[in-house]
Amino acid sequence: MEKVEKEVYTNKELRDTLESYNLNDDTIDLIKINLYFKESATYEPDYYYINLDYKSYKYEVRGFLVEKHNDVELFYHVGDDYEEKSFDSIALFLEKIQDKEIGILEDYLDFTVNGARDSWYPMNTLTGDTLSRNYPLNEHLKPIEWIDETPEEIKDEFEKKFRDNNYRDVIYEGEEAMTDGFWEFFDKNNNISGIYFNINSKGTNYDIRWINKKI
Repeated sequence: MEKVEKEVYTNKELRDTLESYNLNDDTIDLIKINLYFKESATYEPDYYYINLDYKSYKYEVRGFLVEKHNDVELFYHVGDDYEEKSFDSIALFLEKIQDKEIGILEDYLDFTVNGARDSWYPMNTLTGDTLSRNYPLNEHLKPIEWIDETPEEIKDEFEKKFRDNNYRDVIYEGEEAMTDGFWEFFDKNNNISGIYFNINSKGTNYDIRWINKKI
């Protein structure tokens, strides 16, 4: 089978390329659309270490898990029961994204995310515009929650000993507690690094890649 490869960078370039190759629902035999995120685009919030104590004072450490790589499944909803279905129509995909550019398409597309957990960090190290979106008053950003009423001098001593190493010297003495399946973007937009279109049409395979140049 003949193979054609093409990179595009804008919505218009994508549409022009499809038109130039005469790729539409009438001529396409098979289509697969894959969505890719940039590295470390997402994190799992509310990942705690609990049942800890320091000098007999109970506490827990609040943090989050960075998901370094993601397996993303793109879909659209079908029917009244909102069945999830992979895109099998280029016209439907183009209708879905309208004239929007790749940098904001996370706001217009539906997808599931299976993230590969990488590293844990305390809440005070959280960065990105997720802070303004999810923690506008800086609530829940304190990494240490003292369960017992604890003297200030004990708290200060604890911070001086363990804060600089992100509390890694103590967290593994406790138990992990998490909310499975919930994730957030660090940044609201420019998370999609590329959308790849694998299309078979009339004996030719077209590998068209829409690349986000801002990443």
